[in-house]
Amino acid sequence: MKTGCGTPYYISPEVLTHNYSEACDMWSAGCILYVLLCGYPPFYGDDDWEIIESVRKGAFDFPAEEWEDVSDEAKDLIKKLIAPPELRLTSHESLKHPWIKSLAKTQKKERLTNLDVNTLQTYQNHQKLKKAALTFIASQIDTDELELLKRKFESIDRNGDGNITLKELREAIKDIENKDEIMQIMSAADLDNSGTINYTEFLAATLEQSVFMREENLWNAFKLFDVNGDGKITVDELKQIIGGNKAPVAISEEQW
Repeated sequence: MKTGCGTPYYISPEVLTHNYSEACDMWSAGCILYVLLCGYPPFYGDDDWEIIESVRKGAFDFPAEEWEDVSDEAKDLIKKLIAPPELRLTSHESLKHPWIKSLAKTQKKERLTNLDVNTLQTYQNHQKLKKAALTFIASQIDTDELELLKRKFESIDRNGDGNITLKELREAIKDIENKDEIMQIMSAADLDNSGTINYTEFLAATLEQSVFMREENLWNAFKLFDVNGDGKITVDELKQIIGGNKAPVAISEEQW
């Protein structure tokens, strides 16, 4: 390539000479990693020209105060990225670096505990009215109490689409091997019969009962069902909120 480009803080020396390859991106990645770990770039100056001159020299360090808690492996990866082109790691080599591999090992797959499973199994026995009320209350709660459940939901939702599929649920509940039992749990939590469990449905099925039973939460749920505000919930009002009997989505063998 012959065209000069880049941001001074992250530009590689070879880009400044208008003779560079894809390896320049790994230099930039090293600079970005440096910033992420300490909060400032490895090369700096009072203006662009001073920054560029610093980049040309290629000298940088790890000031003790900001870097004393950063591992030697992380520093080693940065050194091997902010390096001459012939010594610089490729993207493939970077993924095999010990620091990256150590991070991968810490990303454990979340599983539902026995308590979670018991809660799901109890939830499937609730009547439709109670499930609807719990779902509404769950949608209104925004507290620290949800943080753990939020992390569990995100971990179980492997593809990150905001819904837990039957396959994802089965992988999270390793203690239950019976397909029918897992199907019953799935069907119970899937209140809108979409074939998946969304975040609000997951909260409704797993959140501690003490949270739902707070007077304020119960009163807000009652007001949702009491459409005309007369202090009573009629059959017609229930039909408006809960809806008809939408048929559940059929589960194919592939979804297992």
